[in-house]
Amino acid sequence: MDLISRSIAFLSLIILSPFLIIISFFCLIFQGYPIFFTQQRVGHNYKPFMIYKFRTMVNNAGESISYQNDSRVTFMGKILRKAKIDEIPQLINIIKGEMRFIGPRPEIPEYFEKSKFKFLKKIKPGISDFASIILRNESHILEKIGGQDPYKKLLPIKIKLADYYAIKKSFLLDLKLVIFTVVALLFPYSSVKVFVLPMISDEVPDIHIFFKKYLEYQ
Repeated sequence: MDLISRSIAFLSLIILSPFLIIISFFCLIFQGYPIFFTQQRVGHNYKPFMIYKFRTMVNNAGESISYQNDSRVTFMGKILRKAKIDEIPQLINIIKGEMRFIGPRPEIPEYFEKSKFKFLKKIKPGISDFASIILRNESHILEKIGGQDPYKKLLPIKIKLADYYAIKKSFLLDLKLVIFTVVALLFPYSSVKVFVLPMISDEVPDIHIFFKKYLEYQ
């Protein structure tokens, strides 16, 4: 399965290369160097690796967590984030075997604790999973949570969703999440409300209150 993911990522990178060159050109014109953003994340078996993205924030932006209407996000960055185009360079991480298409989003070391991220002993992080679909507009959710470090309140929810995925992981589930991810790009409300939440609400009941309080899908 890992070989299949890496092969698909390699072919996707080749097919998308003209598009990526155009995006890189616009990033260079509107944002300047560097075009790409790299950051250390924690991977399978707690091994650190560098994740690749198109840069969406000003240089030397400071803290890694961004919030709603964050002034550090550039005009070009807002477009890239809205369409999730900034995530495409992570195909390189998949080719290198550090990530998969489906799996929990890799966390930065600042918020990582071995005791809480045990699922990384079983699975690799990925580009999309339950959390990335449900919490698609994460910066808006963090603003609604409020407080000094709202991400610390959001992180336990993401970990519970990652644990759930690690337990239920299968080829069929991965296929469903691929489809839900594509639907979420076009119809984010429908993807969450119609497909994702009904699938997990009964089996992960303790996070239902969080969804009801901070998301607009209820």
